[in-house]
Amino acid sequence: MVVRAEGVAVISFRYHVVTIVAVFLALAIGLLGGGAFVQPALQDQLERQTLEQLRNNAELREQLDEVRAEVAAMNGFASSALPYLAGDRLVGSTAVIVAHEEVEDALVASAEEALTIGGAEVVGSFSASSDLLSEDPETQAQLADIVGVFSAPPEELSAAAAAAVARRLRAAPDDGALPEDDVLNRLLSAGFLDTSEDASLDEIGRSGQIVVVLAGGATEEPALAPDAFAVPLVDALVELDVPVAAGESFTTPVPYVGAVDGDGVVTVDDLDLTMGGAALVLGLDRLLATGEGGTYGLKDGADPLPPLA
Repeated sequence: MVVRAEGVAVISFRYHVVTIVAVFLALAIGLLGGGAFVQPALQDQLERQTLEQLRNNAELREQLDEVRAEVAAMNGFASSALPYLAGDRLVGSTAVIVAHEEVEDALVASAEEALTIGGAEVVGSFSASSDLLSEDPETQAQLADIVGVFSAPPEELSAAAAAAVARRLRAAPDDGALPEDDVLNRLLSAGFLDTSEDASLDEIGRSGQIVVVLAGGATEEPALAPDAFAVPLVDALVELDVPVAAGESFTTPVPYVGAVDGDGVVTVDDLDLTMGGAALVLGLDRLLATGEGGTYGLKDGADPLPPLA
């Protein structure tokens, strides 16, 4: 009985092992057999999708080339038309450009070119350093001393510097002689401001002088954010009745002109384009004549150009 039982047990165990192996073999054969039929169909589908994508890419490249050609033609036309649209609109005016240090040189050049075509004389161009937001105690103490405030957080010091610069851009020395505590001179000497040219500081701040404030830049997180200096500078200039415009490039990832109150100020969100230069001059011409600002450019809520008088 025992031997028979052991034999039965051995036979049952072997039977189960053979059954399990057979099941796995069947699954393996099924997968291999099915793959032989599925793989070619899948390969054909992938090839068709690849060819279709290549055709789509070729069509998109053709469309992109056409758009580039159209944009180049439009820019050429706008460049030719700019002197007729904006020429001599600002004759007799002087202008100052203040830009954050991370603003592209091309944007500053575009603003200066447009103002010059408009007939204005650019008497100074300044760059605001990110040191205005420095967290170094010695740098903060130096800035606080220049702008005449007590120790404060970097954001408050930067805003105070903007207000001090606005006051200086409103009033030049009466006798043409710079006082020793001239805020522009001190900010330049300390490196908080920089100028690429030898600006005549005694010509900065004359009555009716236009100020163009540029911010933005190509990086998403600039060291000197627009709301730290450019925005409070524009706000302070508006309060002081200084003709002021705010400009940025069309491609900048940093929002700036949208944070500026359009009442009493000209904003241009595509100043890197020729059309933006025309909007700058025409908008300033309208501001000087009527006191009305405007929001111009290609982004949401903006008009392409001011009404032509």
